[in-house]
Amino acid sequence: MKDPLDESPPVETKKAVTGIAVILVGLALLVAARPSAWVTISIIVGLILTIMLHEAGHLVMAKRAGMKATEFFVGFGPRIWSFRKGETEYGVKAIPAGGYVRIIGMSNVEETDPADEPRTYRASTTAKKLKVILAGVTVNLLIAFVLFFVVIVGNGEFTTGHSIDQVQKGSPAAAAGLKPGDKVIGIDGVRIRSWADLGNNVRPNAGKKLTVTVLRHGETVTVTATPEKVAGVGKLGVLPNSVRQTYSVFEAVPQSFVWMGRATSATVGGLAKVFSPSGVEKYSKTVSNPNAKGSFTNEERPRSIVGIVADGGSIVGGSVWVLLLLIATINLFLALFNLIPLLPFDGGHAAVAIYESIASKLKGQKVQVDYRRLMPITAAVLVVVLALGLSTMYLDIRQIITG
Repeated sequence: MKDPLDESPPVETKKAVTGIAVILVGLALLVAARPSAWVTISIIVGLILTIMLHEAGHLVMAKRAGMKATEFFVGFGPRIWSFRKGETEYGVKAIPAGGYVRIIGMSNVEETDPADEPRTYRASTTAKKLKVILAGVTVNLLIAFVLFFVVIVGNGEFTTGHSIDQVQKGSPAAAAGLKPGDKVIGIDGVRIRSWADLGNNVRPNAGKKLTVTVLRHGETVTVTATPEKVAGVGKLGVLPNSVRQTYSVFEAVPQSFVWMGRATSATVGGLAKVFSPSGVEKYSKTVSNPNAKGSFTNEERPRSIVGIVADGGSIVGGSVWVLLLLIATINLFLALFNLIPLLPFDGGHAAVAIYESIASKLKGQKVQVDYRRLMPITAAVLVVVLALGLSTMYLDIRQIITG
């Protein structure tokens, strides 16, 4: 791709380096004065590394495919600092909103030196195009997988147990005499084998007396409890304990794939929820009036980088393992989002390459998509992405100010 702000005037290198040095010293002093700030800084560093590694994936595969890559930058807009190695310029730009690798001849619209035409993206084979385009996404997926693996091996997996960990004061459970440590084994004669079984037998029975059988210190105890109605379902007012499952290095490999599957399902479901007709209407209400009925809660709505960084401390809670999970989830989200088969996403470029390959085989001659015809669609996608990005940032800033 090409930096859309490439025509911006350059930044004086000496001033830029001084500015970066001041920022780094400021961050160091912040951590010294407020140790908990390491979480926020770690998230920022993790995001920058994620961007760099994503773009590095494109760069490495482009060079291996024989394509000419002229720029590798973190950020957009005016150059702050750069150096040239071989035919590629590496550097940092002023606006830290992403990064890019510039590969010549990405479309039929771009003019290139005739001598460089054999090394353009458009002149390459479909296989090489797909390898280059999907390299960034692949890197994000690998990062997510490795981080999930590290957490599983180092910290294990915490799952919902079968015993009561907390009994809320004034709840039906407290009134019935249920205590922390009790293991629920039956409700109205129905055997309870998991916490999910408990919920399935309590939620539909708000206001109805239930006979609850628990195992307490090795003895069976039976009590009567009446679930109260909360948000339309029955609640006893108990919270489950957590059970830590450990894995060996070999066992962690398949379990990492399980985690990737769960996270992928949740991410796709979340995107579908937001971009569905009802989700768009709900999100519009959230932006116009977050307190209106039918709007997203702060926990449900999409978050911007501002929100992730601002809430990073409370999300992570000082745990390195949770920090790694957060960065893994961000990488997985970026990979899946980039796979959307619309330009200017990587998935859009991949879709064009596949279409050109199939059309060329069917027509018996080389078919090249005219990117000028795709510009209206690309512009529309950019408007939607920009609107979503700005609105989520607005909501996050408003939440920070109002609390």
